[in-house]
Amino acid sequence: MDIRGTHHIALLTPDLPRLQAFYTGTLGLPLVGAFHGHDIVFVGTGETAIELIQQEGAATAQDVFGWAHFALEVADVDATHAALLDQGIVFHVAPMDFPPEAPTLRIAFFRDPDGNEIELAQRLGAERYPHEQRGARSRYGGRSRGPP
Repeated sequence: MDIRGTHHIALLTPDLPRLQAFYTGTLGLPLVGAFHGHDIVFVGTGETAIELIQQEGAATAQDVFGWAHFALEVADVDATHAALLDQGIVFHVAPMDFPPEAPTLRIAFFRDPDGNEIELAQRLGAERYPHEQRGARSRYGGRSRGPP
């Protein structure tokens, strides 16, 4: 087996033009592909794309079990937050350092027009992902087994 990384995440939408305008216009992400003859487009976000798929009667983000959010890494959460506020985007989590006791990320959360939750994430150190200590509590309240 040779897994090379994440290619894309897919979002179903009942209104492709509206969601495409949000991701390419409001967020300024590039349109990087589409399937000719199908209502499917790909929006670039670096190493992983967002696939937007038109589907009549698509469930909202709140109706889908298991889906939480995706994160866009940004250079400056506060500057991005301000730019999106200027475009009328409402944030339900204002910029904050996380976790509060030993911050490794600066984060903020908002939703796209279909209700999908999007996190802005800015690294506060050199590590891309935090390393949890063996036996520490996860953010979901369970115990972490830590690295083997």
